Amino acid sequence: MPKSQVRRDHFGDLLRTLRLERRLTQEELAEAAGSSVRGIREMERGRVRSPQRRTVVLLADALRLTGEDRDRFVALARVERQPDRAAVPDDRVAVPDDRVAVPDDRVAEVPHDRSALVVPGELPVAVPDLAGRAEILERLSALAADVTAGRPDTASVVVLHGPPGIGKTSLAVAAGHRLSPAFAGGQLFVDLQGASPDDPVDPAEALAGLLRSLGVPDSRVPISPAERGGLFRTLTRDRPLLVVLDNAASEAQVRPLLPAGRGCLALVTCRRPLTGLAGAVRLPLDLLAPAAGRLLLEAIVGADRIAAEPAAADQLVKLCGRLPLAVRIAGNRLASRPQWSVGWLVDLLRDQRQRLTVLTAGDLGVRSAFEVSYRQLDPMTARVFRRASLIPGSDFEPALVAAVAGTDEDTAAAALEELVEAGVLLTLGDRYQFHDLLRLYAQERLDAEEQQASRTGAHDQMVGWLLRRTRQAGLMFEPVASRVDSPFDDDRAAAYWLNRESVNWLAALRDAARRGRHADVVAVTRALHWYSDANSHRHSWDEIFSLGVAAARAAGSPRDEAVLLNFLGWARYFCRDRNTDGLAALDRALELAQRIGDRREEAWALTYTAAIFIRIGRGGAAVDHCRRAVGLFREIGYALGEHSAASALGGALATLGRFTEAAELHGDVLAFYVQGNGLSRTGAVVAQAGAMMSLGADLAGMGRWRNAADEYARARRLFNRCGATFSEAVAIHRYGLALQALGEVDAAAEALRAALALYAALSCPWWEAQTLSALAALAGSAPGRAADARLLRQRALDRCGELDAPEVRTLRATLRRELAES
Repeated sequence: MPKSQVRRDHFGDLLRTLRLERRLTQEELAEAAGSSVRGIREMERGRVRSPQRRTVVLLADALRLTGEDRDRFVALARVERQPDRAAVPDDRVAVPDDRVAVPDDRVAEVPHDRSALVVPGELPVAVPDLAGRAEILERLSALAADVTAGRPDTASVVVLHGPPGIGKTSLAVAAGHRLSPAFAGGQLFVDLQGASPDDPVDPAEALAGLLRSLGVPDSRVPISPAERGGLFRTLTRDRPLLVVLDNAASEAQVRPLLPAGRGCLALVTCRRPLTGLAGAVRLPLDLLAPAAGRLLLEAIVGADRIAAEPAAADQLVKLCGRLPLAVRIAGNRLASRPQWSVGWLVDLLRDQRQRLTVLTAGDLGVRSAFEVSYRQLDPMTARVFRRASLIPGSDFEPALVAAVAGTDEDTAAAALEELVEAGVLLTLGDRYQFHDLLRLYAQERLDAEEQQASRTGAHDQMVGWLLRRTRQAGLMFEPVASRVDSPFDDDRAAAYWLNRESVNWLAALRDAARRGRHADVVAVTRALHWYSDANSHRHSWDEIFSLGVAAARAAGSPRDEAVLLNFLGWARYFCRDRNTDGLAALDRALELAQRIGDRREEAWALTYTAAIFIRIGRGGAAVDHCRRAVGLFREIGYALGEHSAASALGGALATLGRFTEAAELHGDVLAFYVQGNGLSRTGAVVAQAGAMMSLGADLAGMGRWRNAADEYARARRLFNRCGATFSEAVAIHRYGLALQALGEVDAAAEALRAALALYAALSCPWWEAQTLSALAALAGSAPGRAADARLLRQRALDRCGELDAPEVRTLRATLRRELAES
């Protein structure tokens, strides 16, 4: 480089001369050096007299300087960074407001003139297609307005937290650009690399960078971390500044970097909520709503392309788990492959084994985002994370995790909380849940890091634990139960567990059936019988008891088979309204019980069969079966069975119009149940409410509608108390019919609508159809409501669907006739 062509007195002049010699524009040099065009322009104009050394080195590289020319270029920048010793005493530091002593004779020169301070604008480019975050952006805008207005008690720190891939950085950057006009002092951005276990940014280094960004020369950055923090707080005390601290690791990393001024706002992103950060506002980021996910795809791929395959687009968002990173990657893959249809990518993602691999585009990958968090887990927490993926249900409790991980419950609970803190597990009250893609990742790690024998052992531990716990819970409902060493205090606690863990224990039962664990399947299904009485429509009892029947037959236990066939017959007619199938199971139970001489199961088969006969209008046959059952139960001294058969006998007599006899029987049965007679607390309540329902039907048959309504109301309260939702719905339904008979039309309609809502929630189409028909009758009797009545009848006809039973066929014919006449 000819010395005569270069001005040496100022770094800016030298920079401009070298750039022009290489025929580079400011834009081209900025791109090559990783700097900003504004920065290059300000340095050439001499407005930045102390460029950072790292910036100078990058500029030297971009200008291809070597040897003496490079040394001269770097040295000139260093000379301009030297302090003016005449202006600033050696033991003092110049600050915008005054001179503040810096301990240990450290000096850090900052501009005297407040207008000479550097105004940083370090926010990265915002993504143009942020979706689904409008509500949080509005909240941040309101918070920023409060901060800049100096309102007291306003939080100046916001933590945006959530699992990997949820879009924390994108949101923080977008918010920073939106809020930047309110912070005239500038915007600072620091990537703290907290998700990396090996190389998180040291707070002292981050402070040094922040000070340089605020115009403090390298040579005046204090050595001590405490002094750096003090100087940073001094410089930010009266300056409206926005600081984005991205990807934080911990509270300790963040605290020294928080600006001190009341007009400053810090946005912190972290996978953890940083609960130890006092006074911070914490905003958890949720998964994208389906509509927001589709908008994100449209922004990346194009609205026309997504509109051409709307169903496939919605499925794509679902397969991405509504995780913003995954949706963005999927969109990028479609955008880069215009020949692909959305449906083609959906088909690729359906394969769970390949889903995480497919969700990779360039340097973006869901798996790599998860990997960063996983590497930070201690061995036990990592084991819990991997093995929890074996749990079949979408959510789980610590006790179950302890079983599958082979540890105690306290250790499992602590590990689960650590996984929540790490952002790789979600909480649902006192339960935990995987994100769909994180479950796949956990399964990958399990397959990669544990031998097959270990995985099988963990799975078997989980299944065995679930079967034992389910049997223990079911036995809490037995009339005479052995409750030694039960983990449940009472039947309510047992019901709570059975309801919450139903997906998991049913999956364990299916697994045991597939693998030939016949004795376990029989023991569990038999133990669940009395629980099923109070939860008749909550679980798939026809499947559960079918598994039990098959296991008993495979185990060569005819008595168990007869017991479970009776349970299955009940489930088919009472829970599924499949009367014919119910009779088939009960016929087999009766034949088997008679063959092996089991009079108790013979009596139960007769009782259940009579209940179906009552439903289908065979009252005479029902009376005969009930009397035989009563006699058998009495012979073996089984009072509970005897009164159950007597209750069925009362129902059979009522179908024959013998209501007074029926009411006397049901009154005796109710008195028996009120005394308890060995029933569990829940069992006694359900039995009493059932007897009240029968008594109410008898009273209705006698035309005593007010007394019937009172019995139904009493029964409703009892069913509600023990959580027997279906039976509660029936009680409300009959209460509404009683009110209708009393002429209380409005109250009747209100009750019937309440019953309909419960039936719909339980998916009971036959009962929905009956209730809709009753509502149609009410509407049809009111002036001007013929259209409403017609609509209700059409809905009732639709709910009859494909059901095929005499009573259904009768109602269907009635509805069609009424519709034709309307």
